Amino acid sequence: VEGIAGGFIYTIQEGEILLQTLQSRSERFLNHMNKLEKEDALLKEESNIYDDIVFVDVVDTYRNVPAKLLNFYRWTVETASFDVLLKTDDDCYIDLETIFNRIKLKNLGRPNIWWGNFRLNWAVDRTGKWQELEYPSPAYPAFACGSGYVISKDVVEWLASNSERLKIYQGEDVSMGIWMAAIGPKRYQDDLWLCEKTCESGMLSSPQYSAQELAELWR
Repeated sequence: VEGIAGGFIYTIQEGEILLQTLQSRSERFLNHMNKLEKEDALLKEESNIYDDIVFVDVVDTYRNVPAKLLNFYRWTVETASFDVLLKTDDDCYIDLETIFNRIKLKNLGRPNIWWGNFRLNWAVDRTGKWQELEYPSPAYPAFACGSGYVISKDVVEWLASNSERLKIYQGEDVSMGIWMAAIGPKRYQDDLWLCEKTCESGMLSSPQYSAQELAELWR
């Protein structure tokens, strides 16, 4: 009937299990903290052995990934010598030899470059897991798939110098697209940076693999 608000009624089918879950909350919290401490120790051990991990002062949640990315760019500018920077994820297959060869062949080591596989006119989700309420437009600016992209040093320097002023949005990739819209680097489109988990001849990257699957790919 028009003018009458709707409502919901929830029925708990397994009340005993819910009660057990509530009563074990403290124990589960302690177990989780112990697991995090062990994980932290393993990460520090790997970093000491291989010097391949950068620790940044950001709470590690999905919504904070864009902030973590900006912190990393700032660290890179302050500590590393480079011409271009490759961004990827730890679940991605990356063919570094082919990437280096392509950079030389296509002269992609020059300034003002963003080389990746770009999503265009991607609709902004207003509900669900990827909900974005801060960005007012109905579609995002072009952004590269997160499995891998390369940006030139001057772009990294701009991100680092503006890291405390750039607004954080719901996802790392879309945030990067919004930030890049401000300076308009030259986009070099390349479909071989794969956006989905698949295998193609000549691919530069492919995402969403387990550690075991990555080891199998390199055999």
